[in-house]
Amino acid sequence: MLPVGVVDRRLMGGHRQLIERLFDEVWNGRQFDKIDELYAPDFVADYRPFAPLREGSDAVQGMVERAWETFPDYHEEMLAIVVEGDQAAVHLRITGTQHGAWGPLPATGRRVEFEEMILFTFDPDGRVVRQRGIADNLTALNQLGDRSNT
Repeated sequence: MLPVGVVDRRLMGGHRQLIERLFDEVWNGRQFDKIDELYAPDFVADYRPFAPLREGSDAVQGMVERAWETFPDYHEEMLAIVVEGDQAAVHLRITGTQHGAWGPLPATGRRVEFEEMILFTFDPDGRVVRQRGIADNLTALNQLGDRSNT
């Protein structure tokens, strides 16, 4: 057993594989049965100020379902990943066509392509325990025709 705060460097390759699985299986593949395997029970998603804190595996499934309800062709593409210790920084591209409401914005039928940065933190079992995301929502809103924030 390693001392508290020390991460086994062998896990870092596993962290990268886990992140790839998150995108492939959960976010792009909607395989909800994989959530408990990839996310810790005390998982917290932090996308403030755009969304409240979300907690637990139900929160993950809810976020994925809402993304797909709004953008039926929703897709996340990992552009870059850096893993260090118990954290991974990910740069990704999100694409989709808006056929459902997105917050207060009604369906537009328009396609979006915007980027997001996420900092993932892993628990000692190698599952994601925290996800801090910063999405370029301004670009997405502009692409959807909402100019109220420009």
